[in-house]
Amino acid sequence: MRTLTILIFITLNSWSFAQSFLSLPIDGTKGKDWLIVNYVDWETAGFKDHHCGSKSYDGHQGTDFVIRSFKHMDSGVNVLAAASGRITFIQDGGFDRETEGDSSKKFGNYITIKHPNNYYSYYAHLKKNSIKVSLGDSVTIGEVIGQVGSSGNSTDPHLHFELWFDSLYVVDPFTGVCGNPLSLWNFEPQYDTTSGLLSSGLTIGQNLLINDLRERTETIGRPYKIKPSSDSSLYFWSHLYGMRKGKELSLRWTNPTDQLWFKYDFTLSEDSWYFYYWSYIDHKNLDQGKWHADLYYDNKIIASEEFNVKGILSMSTPLAKESCQKLKNQSIEELITNQSLELQIQSIYGNQIQKVNHQLKGVYIISITQDNQTCRLKRLFN
Repeated sequence: MRTLTILIFITLNSWSFAQSFLSLPIDGTKGKDWLIVNYVDWETAGFKDHHCGSKSYDGHQGTDFVIRSFKHMDSGVNVLAAASGRITFIQDGGFDRETEGDSSKKFGNYITIKHPNNYYSYYAHLKKNSIKVSLGDSVTIGEVIGQVGSSGNSTDPHLHFELWFDSLYVVDPFTGVCGNPLSLWNFEPQYDTTSGLLSSGLTIGQNLLINDLRERTETIGRPYKIKPSSDSSLYFWSHLYGMRKGKELSLRWTNPTDQLWFKYDFTLSEDSWYFYYWSYIDHKNLDQGKWHADLYYDNKIIASEEFNVKGILSMSTPLAKESCQKLKNQSIEELITNQSLELQIQSIYGNQIQKVNHQLKGVYIISITQDNQTCRLKRLFN
């Protein structure tokens, strides 16, 4: 991202440069094709957006328009000139499937446009070889200039849009009580703090990782048909937005007789405006028939998946509640040193923990197998 020794903002008032002139720099429909997850940071200590909210991060100097996934990126999502002007800089050819968020890679593939009113707009993290314009070209408002990618300092496909006055001062084009009194947008997109679902699904495998979700890697297709197996796990995954600190996510697995078979509750520790959530079950002991996996957010269903279990059932059954309760009361050290137990430990993000040590912090899921019976515990490592 662009870095300054001292970050200087222009606060818009009645000056001539404060006239609205911008249109949206991304093609499609808000909420369907793209969302805004980060705005300009207006706080000197910590961060806040122009509405005094948390849709930003420390030092962020632009607006992030995110799309659904890399598959969505591959389909081609156009980036548009936000206003007429002249192309003054182009950088292209960089890798466009970044997921690590390396600040040293900055804008990646990007375009700069100088506008007649002495504003400069920047369009960053573009898809490799998608740029449609050349240095020195004149462009008109709404013209396609490239496509959304994930190049440079990026973890997911998105357009980072940045605005400067005289190429010296960062400008937030939005208006809000903690930001500017005037807007530079011809039609400013509404500030949105709603919660919702981008997509969800089921997959079978081992050690599902967040990059699998970014790529929408699928091992089974709809309608979902599951055969019981002890060689893999059944994952429910979801891609969410607008998750708020203190709210609870609850994933509930319901058997063919509409009884709650297992649930896992997770309380959000911070606001998350673009959020991946997934969890898994061992599926070697599932009754045949139609199952449901329902994800609740703040006690309301936000995502639901249905699957049919067919095939030969394993003879293993969940440990009795009494046995699980006894294990729940044991310390981590007691569980690890118990030679009769087979333990598998995963983080809440689905990462398999190979070795338990004192560096582990936070909540982890422990699957405990004893005498061919299994229960799962949620434990806090501190």
